[in-house]
Amino acid sequence: MRREELCDPRLCPDSPEDGGKCDHCPLDKLDAAQVSERGLVIRCALELMAMMKLGMHITPDDVGADEAQAMLIIAEERDLLDREKMPGNGR
Repeated sequence: MRREELCDPRLCPDSPEDGGKCDHCPLDKLDAAQVSERGLVIRCALELMAMMKLGMHITPDDVGADEAQAMLIIAEERDLLDREKMPGNGR
């Protein structure tokens, strides 16, 4: 899921006339989740994955158990998204 796919205040029937976000905007929920304890673990896991992709050497000692678990979940979700985007899957 992408941030821009969550909400478009111009199309939301509940958004205020000034073009702002509504009271129950999913973007606000996403922002709150990203600064939560779990959100910070996910952000750290994403940063570790980016470093590895750039070729930086990271050992298991560099990764906490919670970050490692988050990395596995992120990889699984990315694979699922890639499979869903494949032509001919009925979507």
